[in-house]
Amino acid sequence: MKLFDFELAWASAAFDAVLPEHPALPHGLARLAPAHTFAEMVTASAFEQAVGLRLMLWLVALAPLWLLRRPRTIAGVGARDRQRVLELLLASSSYVVRQLALAFKATASMLYARSPEARQAMTSSTMTSLVRLRVREPSVAGGSSDSAAE
Repeated sequence: MKLFDFELAWASAAFDAVLPEHPALPHGLARLAPAHTFAEMVTASAFEQAVGLRLMLWLVALAPLWLLRRPRTIAGVGARDRQRVLELLLASSSYVVRQLALAFKATASMLYARSPEARQAMTSSTMTSLVRLRVREPSVAGGSSDSAAE
């Protein structure tokens, strides 16, 4: 199942709204061409998963129609309005809408984590603006008390 060109434009705009260029980040998500990676995910997925991914995109893309009451898609509104649309979707009274919006943001985060610069920033000991991830040392046989809850 291949994405259409207009869906690629929607995906580019929507992913940019999730992680735009910002001084606190090594770079924005747009530099990683997330729409093309997303299109590859849709194409490589089984039919049911591809429909779910596409539904997630269509929800975000068409949300300005009813949330902002404007005859535009996510690609046709400004950066602030895109972010506002995502915030409104996440605050929706509908569980399905909230979960699809959250899944979109989670997908964006996974695509962003593919960046070596982003991973470096997340694990750097000199990092100040991002939450530092703890890097686990390889456990020594028999001497580890790590549990799954940690």
